[in-house]
Amino acid sequence: MRLLYLTLILLACSLGCSDGDASTEHAGTTRIVVLSPAAADILIDLDRARLIVGRHNFDTQLDSSIPAVGDQSAIDYEMLLSLDPTHVIVQTESQPIPARLQELSGSADFEIVNISTLSLDGVLASTQILERQFAPDTGLAERFQNSIRQRTGTATFEGGVLVAMYCSPTVDVLGPGSAHQEIIERLGYAPAITDGKPYMPLDGEDLLALDPGVIVLIQPKDQGDGLSSTVPSPEQLGILSELEVVAVTEGRVILIDDPQSLTSGTSLIGVIEKLEQQLEALSPLGSQHDDDQGRDNTEARPG
Repeated sequence: MRLLYLTLILLACSLGCSDGDASTEHAGTTRIVVLSPAAADILIDLDRARLIVGRHNFDTQLDSSIPAVGDQSAIDYEMLLSLDPTHVIVQTESQPIPARLQELSGSADFEIVNISTLSLDGVLASTQILERQFAPDTGLAERFQNSIRQRTGTATFEGGVLVAMYCSPTVDVLGPGSAHQEIIERLGYAPAITDGKPYMPLDGEDLLALDPGVIVLIQPKDQGDGLSSTVPSPEQLGILSELEVVAVTEGRVILIDDPQSLTSGTSLIGVIEKLEQQLEALSPLGSQHDDDQGRDNTEARPG
């Protein structure tokens, strides 16, 4: 499971119509191959999953009966063509669309839709694209835009907020440029790390030097694995349980274990809601978001 989510992070660094829906005309004809777990996540939230006929190898949400068609680096073109898609959704980010895929799009008559979800604004733009094309006026993009709005007036934590995934043998951190660190910033909190890469493994000495005030552990559980928890177990803490960092010693480690919490799609709406509640609960001053006076009542501290 850890390898699966790390692979997705590095690669990134159902269809139902109500009566009268403008997209009803697609109901019997649209066939989507989704070579992006994030795009699949968005389509599921758009209630358009039943049009998906092919999925990414590492997708964890779609029914396993839907054929896997590979990923951007290794597409099974024979399988793809056998599915007779009308649309192929890819997420190439900084890489070009595979030449073979572009060639086949003309001869096999399917449209390529290329999205980006490296940032929160990228997720929003991708949601707008997919909503406009497959589920007009469902309002999902608007809900996501509201979820990622900039909050103001939050209390601060000395040392900032660190976002990590797995904690053994190193602590795998989601840093600057990652959508998950952006969430911390949009919620109005200072991040513990302001320089570096979207994904960074840190050892014990690094963590001791950093000494974050709060640690958010994002460790997705398997789909259907019981109730969610907000308190990490010693196994989930890994090497953190042995370190004298203030977030651990003062009990300010938050666990987010939603199955899609590392997928940069619209599932982040739920992740953001839970994280906002948990951070506010830790705040010694309570929530001060968007107060009636529009003022920030706390002093910013270096994160």
